Amino acid sequence: MLRLATYLTALAALAAAVLRAPVWILVLSGLAVCGWIAIGMMLPASGIFARPFLRAPPGRGRIALTFDDGPDPQATRRILDFLGAAGHRATFFVIGARAEAHPGLMLEIARRGHAIGNHSYAHARTTPLWTTGRATADIVHAQRAIAHAAGVTSRWYRPPIGLFGPRIESATRRAGLRLCGWSLRSNDGAPPLWRYDAARVLARIEKRLRDGDVVLLHDRPLALDILPRLLELLEQRGLRSVTLDELADFE
Repeated sequence: MLRLATYLTALAALAAAVLRAPVWILVLSGLAVCGWIAIGMMLPASGIFARPFLRAPPGRGRIALTFDDGPDPQATRRILDFLGAAGHRATFFVIGARAEAHPGLMLEIARRGHAIGNHSYAHARTTPLWTTGRATADIVHAQRAIAHAAGVTSRWYRPPIGLFGPRIESATRRAGLRLCGWSLRSNDGAPPLWRYDAARVLARIEKRLRDGDVVLLHDRPLALDILPRLLELLEQRGLRSVTLDELADFE
């Protein structure tokens, strides 16, 4: 009872202080809170809501190319061809519903030695606002779809649209997966207003790419214009793309 009384007293004092505050202070405080939430959801490196795997220590000449939103019937096989010809492996964060629709592509990804990550079942934009239970159920649904289509169990989860809501880490842990972010966002999946073409994506990657990076790309036709030059860049810098498990030393 004493703890409850103390809590209620503190809450009443806070409410009184808020009511006495000028409107401009309340507005600025609200904007600051909104900004803090936005940073926490959009920038995994902030560590505000989650602490995903972002990169590996440099010094071993390895990075991880990761492809979100597949499998894609127009792009996936050709992406696999480019990677295979150059001797690189990647991690494909697939959407569960698309895995069900394209089981042949899922089998091809696994057969060629690449890793498959979980990118949710529904890929809903509202996922960061879901309860932990609902987010967990969506991850588990995607896990089942991936296992049925490709015969493998995903070990990594990346939330839809790369938004790390306050319950995402708990849901990932409940589902038995590891949470993955990125250290280099290519912007190949930016909204139409800020759409990057292949040249801008490549310029961004070339400027920022470092040993140990986790590179965020998308399993879409634009990747077909990006990959040849990107793989040449890796060759020039003595870098090799490996799966996330290998980069993180989980194999």
